Amino acid sequence: MGIKKVAIKVNNPRIFRQLVQELRKSDLIPTVDSGDLTISDFDKNADVFIQGEDEIKKAITYLQCLKLGKRKFDELLIGIDTNSPKLTVVILGDGIIIDTLEAWIDEIEDIIEEVISKYPYKRIYIGVGTGNKYGELVYKLLSIRFPFVKKVNESRTSLRNPYVNIKDKDVRAAYMIALRSTKC
Repeated sequence: MGIKKVAIKVNNPRIFRQLVQELRKSDLIPTVDSGDLTISDFDKNADVFIQGEDEIKKAITYLQCLKLGKRKFDELLIGIDTNSPKLTVVILGDGIIIDTLEAWIDEIEDIIEEVISKYPYKRIYIGVGTGNKYGELVYKLLSIRFPFVKKVNESRTSLRNPYVNIKDKDVRAAYMIALRSTKC
């Protein structure tokens, strides 16, 4: 496996606090001593160099890749469940759930743009469940900005699957939509 302990060498206490919180969420162990990697805001020779608070999320996603032993995800899958105006978005890196988000229809384009810029990847797939009017609207919005978005038939997406052990039905549906978006 990749990294487990991350040494934090920063001067800014706000950045330190945010890094500790984000590293713990990602199942990485933050330390001020020595670690597998070093993240710093003053040492440009550190393994991961950040200049401000806005770069923390990108650094954490890079560390998540390194944790899996990779520099980039081979496949980044994004699944969007559209059962209500509040959408559920699931992000998978090489089949592992990295993040889940909730978004309104009017902000979905910006969220997808942020996700695409934040996670390093080789190939990307975006699937939208189009089983209702919200799904069709989201598909039309996203297909203008991202021509590689695919419609996914939601007829059996959220059914219980013995291979998918996710309790939240919206997250489970978005997960299955993301997986089905890879089909040609």
